[in-house]
Amino acid sequence: MERYLHNAARVELARRVQELAREHASIVKHIVIRNQKSRWGSCSCNGTISLNWRLIQLPDYVRDYIIIHELMHLKELNHSPGFWREVEKACPDYRVAENG
Repeated sequence: MERYLHNAARVELARRVQELAREHASIVKHIVIRNQKSRWGSCSCNGTISLNWRLIQLPDYVRDYIIIHELMHLKELNHSPGFWREVEKACPDYRVAENG
């Protein structure tokens, strides 16, 4: 079952990253689906978005928030007030997803 979900995540999460990147005018150079133990996602300064395959098991709105969070790091590679303004513009209900 875990292998099935991991494979499904590779396809579905990559597709969703690309959709949301287009929607938010973000350029993603590479998408990596990993077996991370303590993170849902990360973003590198070279444009790589890494996501935990377990996101496939979360509700869509939470999954989208995490992807958007990482996409906004392509604009602000920190957690400054400016970063959170970008997150809120892209995902106005992000606080609901954080608590969801």
